[in-house]
Amino acid sequence: MDLNKLKTFYFLAQTKNYSRCAEKLFVTQSAVSHAIRTLEESLDLVLIEKKKSGFALTHEGEILFKSCRNIFFEIDKTRRLLLESRDFPEIIRLGSTVEFGMSIVLKGIKDFFDKYPGIHIDFRLTHNLFKPLLDDELDLVIDCKPNAHPDVKSIHLFQEEYAVIASPEYIEKHNIKTTRDLEKCNILSLDRELVWWSNFINALSTDEQVVFNRITEINHVRGIIIAAICSIGVGFVPKYTMVKELEQGELVALFPDMALLNDHINIHIKHRNASLDKFCLLIDYIKGFKLQ
Repeated sequence: MDLNKLKTFYFLAQTKNYSRCAEKLFVTQSAVSHAIRTLEESLDLVLIEKKKSGFALTHEGEILFKSCRNIFFEIDKTRRLLLESRDFPEIIRLGSTVEFGMSIVLKGIKDFFDKYPGIHIDFRLTHNLFKPLLDDELDLVIDCKPNAHPDVKSIHLFQEEYAVIASPEYIEKHNIKTTRDLEKCNILSLDRELVWWSNFINALSTDEQVVFNRITEINHVRGIIIAAICSIGVGFVPKYTMVKELEQGELVALFPDMALLNDHINIHIKHRNASLDKFCLLIDYIKGFKLQ
């Protein structure tokens, strides 16, 4: 069985898309199709069935895909062992949400490099982390989104607390005293549908529901903080992201007695990687981070 064609099949089954598979392998789509057809002919089996919406693995294709996971995991494991024997660094691909990565991970990771010079980490800061993790583009990710995938292990890190924020000038200008007063304010959010504000909205009782009339979309938490400081509107952000701004009086946390809903920040890693030494060392180190 040709290993290169097997790899093409594995990547195609993983990505579920001929174009994306071709991009990852740096080949053309026709080369992907040819490799799959040749592999099927060599095995005398149909591995992929065409569907209106794309394609699906046959029963035999599913069996081969599961075997490929183990095969390429062992190949990668062997490659890492060979690199270790030549004193090449162990590589970890770590994913994190943008603000947590910049505010906590990058600021706190230096001592890990000093302690473990044989481990190299590449960072990807994005809000789309699970697909790269499942596609083996990332080794572990830090995210507050819940995980339900059977191949992924989740390790709890922190409870992520939120705050409604505004500048002293904006609060005074709009006379903000109760949640109802937000109806006359400009709301700063990562999305216009206010999914970002759901931990605030869902904490309101039925008779406290607020209608947000003006929404400004800003696709970055740090952008929301800066906009709030500049009196552009009222923001909703994790508390750890603006501790300094609160201490310096640039921002005020509104409704401090309100019981807002919180998220949970977790490390997500595939079960097959969870016991490898380099990942255990990094996970133990990250557990020592403080939300400040």
